[in-house]
Amino acid sequence: MKNTNQLKELVQVARDGAEFYEQAGGQVQDAQLRGLFAQMAAAKRELINGLSASIAASGEDVPHGGTLVGSLQKAYGQVRAAVARNENRAWVAQLEDAEDRLLEHMRRAIRETDDPSVLGQLEAYLPRVRDCHEQMRALKQRLAA
Repeated sequence: MKNTNQLKELVQVARDGAEFYEQAGGQVQDAQLRGLFAQMAAAKRELINGLSASIAASGEDVPHGGTLVGSLQKAYGQVRAAVARNENRAWVAQLEDAEDRLLEHMRRAIRETDDPSVLGQLEAYLPRVRDCHEQMRALKQRLAA
């Protein structure tokens, strides 16, 4: 049950991220950013699909929504981008925060799981989660310069 709850939480946090990237992609004018945001959303959807299959296989219900924190983060991101002098920088900063959140949840789940198959699955997804985080961190730093 504990492992399934961790997977459910990761699905919700990843869904927050996917929806946030989709929202941001619909708001930015820069075609490169829209493309990057679409790639990031796709990576989150891949994680969601993989973890959802494991949750369903355990006989549990897969969560279909995100988290309250994620909803608040998306709303704050939209307001911040609307009033920012550099809308792209504002979106990227908020999306990098969402990446921080997902990476932290992933690391915690890896530390706390006691199921070798769950651990293997999480470790298989970890490099992509890290890569997405690093891409957004680097982009945030470039835009801040």
